[in-house]
Amino acid sequence: MSMKEFEQYLKASDFFADTMNAHRAATAEVIAGFAGLLKKRGQLTDAEMKELLRRMEDATGRPSIDSSRRNLAARIGDSLKGRA
Repeated sequence: MSMKEFEQYLKASDFFADTMNAHRAATAEVIAGFAGLLKKRGQLTDAEMKELLRRMEDATGRPSIDSSRRNLAARIGDSLKGRA
């Protein structure tokens, strides 16, 4: 099986998609928790956090990485909004 075929196989897998989504959600919760702690301590402003999330959405030239970064940035932002 070639790498391209393997990637297509993974993309079509519901189990893999569910696993990735659970991993992203958990990662976002941990990052949002740390961001909230830093904000409480006055070590991170809302503007700084927004800039970090915006930078996560910048293209790297690798579509699969860009997609993961955008997805994670959105989840972190959602988690932070839910904590506000």
